[in-house]
Amino acid sequence: MIIDLPDTTVSKVAKQLVNVREEGGAVALGRVLTLVIAARNGVAEAAIDAANDASREHPMRVIVLSIGEGEARLDAQIRVGGDAGASEVVVLRAFGDAAGNAESLVTGLLLPDAPVVAWWPEEAPRSR
Repeated sequence: MIIDLPDTTVSKVAKQLVNVREEGGAVALGRVLTLVIAARNGVAEAAIDAANDASREHPMRVIVLSIGEGEARLDAQIRVGGDAGASEVVVLRAFGDAAGNAESLVTGLLLPDAPVVAWWPEEAPRSR
C-alpha cells in the first residue's frame, strides 16, 4: 500500500503512520533499527529496493530524504505491505526552505529505543 501526502508536515506523516498501524495492522514492533537514506531522486528507488530486500532479514523503518530546489514544501509517501518488504518506508521530498534543516525532518519519525543508521548511496557529506 502506498499513501501519498503532498504538501504536508512531519507531524502529519507521523500521525498517518499511527493510523496505518491501527487500521491496517502494520506493526512497528520488532523493528531492529531506523535506516535513514539521504539520496537524490534518481538514486532513491534503487536504495529503497536494497533496503526492502535487507528488511526481510532485519525488519526496520526506512526514512528516505531527498532535497530539491523550488518553492518551500514537503511531499511525503508512506509505503507498507508488499511495497515495503518487511519495513515501513517513509519517503520525504523537501523543497526550498522546507529542506533547510534535514535533521528536524527525520527526528519526528525515528523509532523509539532503536539504533539509527544513516546511508548515503552516493557520496557522504564532508565531516565538519
